[in-house]
Amino acid sequence: MDKKLIKIIGIVIGAFILLLIILMLLVSCGNHKTNYSKVEANMIEAATKYFKANQKELPSEDGSSKDVKLSKLVSDGYIKDPNSSNNSNNGTTCDGYVTVTNNNGYYLFSPKLTCGKDYSTVFLKDKIISDNNNGVESGFGLYQTDNNQYIFKGDTVNNYVTMNDKNYRILRINEDGTIRLMSIDKSNTQYAWDDRYNSDVSSSVGINDYYRNDINSRIKDTLESIYTSSYTDKEKAYITTQTLCVGKRSEEDITKDGSTECSVQLDNQELGLITPYEYMQASLDNGCTETTATSCGNYNWLYDFNSSWTLTGDTERSDRVYVLNKTLRKTQCITPQRVYPVFNLTDKAIYVSGTGTETDPYVFK
Repeated sequence: MDKKLIKIIGIVIGAFILLLIILMLLVSCGNHKTNYSKVEANMIEAATKYFKANQKELPSEDGSSKDVKLSKLVSDGYIKDPNSSNNSNNGTTCDGYVTVTNNNGYYLFSPKLTCGKDYSTVFLKDKIISDNNNGVESGFGLYQTDNNQYIFKGDTVNNYVTMNDKNYRILRINEDGTIRLMSIDKSNTQYAWDDRYNSDVSSSVGINDYYRNDINSRIKDTLESIYTSSYTDKEKAYITTQTLCVGKRSEEDITKDGSTECSVQLDNQELGLITPYEYMQASLDNGCTETTATSCGNYNWLYDFNSSWTLTGDTERSDRVYVLNKTLRKTQCITPQRVYPVFNLTDKAIYVSGTGTETDPYVFK
């Protein structure tokens, strides 16, 4: 047989064997990942049973947490030992715990599993930061701030998230690790921010106080209704209560740090709306120097949010609120606009898949 032909056949056979080895490794890695995922699922189930039998140990205060170790769940008979011969993961020793968190009366169970160098549970917040190189210093991307927040800036950013078939985008990762999400599911339903009689202008065009003297604005009532009716109990377990910044702002205000809006705060709220300073922070244009500057719409992924309410009233006119419509502008409280709820997602959400693009959004467990 011709030596050249023998060489070609040898190369083909070698390539085929190499391909088989790669495929076997991929399948093996996939199986190991599946096994670890099953262990995490079993840990959640075991912890749920444990706390059902020991309800006094559940965290009672909103935002508080309690851990139960994997070894405790094993010793009390709630789960089989993942390190036993019948449940081994390639001989790797696994350890971990489950954290149960009280989010406004809804309990979230989050496992943390570590199996040597082979596997460790990844939280969504850490995956997002890692995917964005722990923050950028120029151009589009995720910027780390002095107070250890991470803010998405620019008009081309990978900040898409899906939760229970609902679509969101990430405004920022807060200093406490919670992830600030803004809904992007467009609804044809529009709402007045408020419609009460305003004595300043002698007309029923609304008052731009979000909450005052124990009285809700209409938009606060709307957000509370959306939270109650549009989110399942499982979703509510992932939503942490937040402090809303409800201070009013002037057109000439140049602050972008939230000091104006956060001069008046409202604690223990589930849903809110975007504020002007958050819109301004997302722009990379140096001309974005004051509230209604047209330049703020440049290099800003929030530019495409049309006719949507913000949380912030105008300081000059008590019947006006800022609306997001390509850029920020003021309109009467009574004018119907869309509502895109904003909330803080727990820092204990576990990453499952996705790269954050529109076609491949982040998915968490």
